[in-house]
Amino acid sequence: MILSRAKPASDSRSSGGSAVKKQFPELEDFLLKRDYNGAITMLEFLKHEGNTDVWVTVWTAWCWFHLAEHRRALDTYLQIQATEGLDARVADNVTLDIAVCYFYLGMYKESQDVVDRAPKCDLKNRLQFHLAHKLGDEDALMRAHATLRDVPEDQLSLASVHYLRAHYQEAIDVYKKLLLDRRYKRYEKDHGMEWVKALANIHCTYMALNVYVALCYYKLDYYDVSQEVLGVYLAQHPTSTVAGNLKACNLFRLYNGKSAEAELKQISSDQHTFAQDLVKHNLVVFRNGEGALKVLPELVDVVPEARLNLAGYKLRHREPLEARKLLEPLQPSSPLHYILRGVVAVRLFNETADEEQMKLAQQSFHIVGSSASECDTIPGRQCMASSYFLAGQFEEVLVYLNSIKSFFVNDDTFNFNYAQAKVATGFYREAEESLHLIQDDEIRSSFTFLSCLCRCHVMNKEAHLAWEICIKSAGTPDSFALLQLVANDSYRMGQFLIAAKAFHMLDRLDGGPEMWEGLRGAVCGCAQAAAADKPNAAADLRDALALVKGSRAHPRADSIVRPIMKWAHQNRIPV
Repeated sequence: MILSRAKPASDSRSSGGSAVKKQFPELEDFLLKRDYNGAITMLEFLKHEGNTDVWVTVWTAWCWFHLAEHRRALDTYLQIQATEGLDARVADNVTLDIAVCYFYLGMYKESQDVVDRAPKCDLKNRLQFHLAHKLGDEDALMRAHATLRDVPEDQLSLASVHYLRAHYQEAIDVYKKLLLDRRYKRYEKDHGMEWVKALANIHCTYMALNVYVALCYYKLDYYDVSQEVLGVYLAQHPTSTVAGNLKACNLFRLYNGKSAEAELKQISSDQHTFAQDLVKHNLVVFRNGEGALKVLPELVDVVPEARLNLAGYKLRHREPLEARKLLEPLQPSSPLHYILRGVVAVRLFNETADEEQMKLAQQSFHIVGSSASECDTIPGRQCMASSYFLAGQFEEVLVYLNSIKSFFVNDDTFNFNYAQAKVATGFYREAEESLHLIQDDEIRSSFTFLSCLCRCHVMNKEAHLAWEICIKSAGTPDSFALLQLVANDSYRMGQFLIAAKAFHMLDRLDGGPEMWEGLRGAVCGCAQAAAADKPNAAADLRDALALVKGSRAHPRADSIVRPIMKWAHQNRIPV
């Protein structure tokens, strides 16, 4: 039994009243929390309650825009613009908002038409700057650039256009200057703890600049630096769609598609409607093209990379004409576009032997490899190597491939190209080592691979290994060409038994006079080696003579068999 209480019991009957009455939220509360869905719900409620003020519809359109529902925002703004008796100031603002919506919808000409009617202001200058870039009007771009001021909004627009024009270092410089200016310039007169608080607030307000800087570093192939800078933002905003997508792209470049996909799945849900087109596009990339034909066609001209990645998918599936159709509508404006154009041209040259396609391929690769922004990047050096490869300048090819070899130790395509350049420059042992590193079955079964490997074996004094490849390839479309290569290379290198075997096989398949001449010369070469008392020469001579004797011997074989046999018996060489 409780005899006393330390705290008096409260009377629930008197606990009500205005003191604990739940306050009804204001529109500002939703906007500060960036809860735009909640704000729209409240605005719709106000309309339902009979509020016909124009500001309710204006804020509704504003919220739709910030939910990335640009079409709904545009429709709402157009509805406001059609309202009779609209205040002039509101009308001017709505005109600019309509132009911005058109811009975000990719309707640049419509946006230009509308913004020309808007009154002069800073937002109009920035929008005209972006429109000039999108429409490719360099004169208008420079005029708009001259109107930009040294304020954060204008400088952010400048950095954005730098980024879109692939001037990534210039964009980084602008972003870093903004961060430094906001930390020190504006508050240089503050003192004590107030200065620290102000610095913290500025750092939070401009936290998104870390994402922009990280994106520029990603474009410069500094994926580890990008990840480090991005971590500063993700520590404060772990659910950000843009930052999460960029982190996934870094993981894809640094590791593999599986780790990138695992990261991206955390933001690809119905809760995140923003940038879902980009998320769907990147999932296709991370899955190595899985679902490309279902996803990418509808994203062409929505996600800039979708057209290029779809063209790459067509290339991988041996559809160069389809890839060219995708690339032709646009002038190349990025290294990837030039690279794809070059690869398509090479494929078409292989199919049509059109020299113009070869020139286009060399030009495309050279433009990327020699550009100031790409010349020191890995793709840039690959492109320059490709340009020299197509021109047959293999010494120059090796200069560039040797500089990036450590990045492609297990890359089959790189090792294949590297081996071909080594073969062309006479480094057969190194070429053979690179060929043996290749695991891809399609490459290993190609004529180019087999011919390079056969030549390496012969030049490395292992012609018997090349002969084994010929035996395994018998009956294939490339078998005759392989036999010719092994026969001629073996003869030239003095490995006459293999040359005799290859020419004998060719003689049976073709029967041309040059085949018999090669066979005769190879047999005589074996006899010459036996006369010089070289190791195993007698056994080689015996095997060579066996090829030209017997029931299926060549009609003119007796002219060389008899003197060689007579000489062998005189010198007690068992044949």
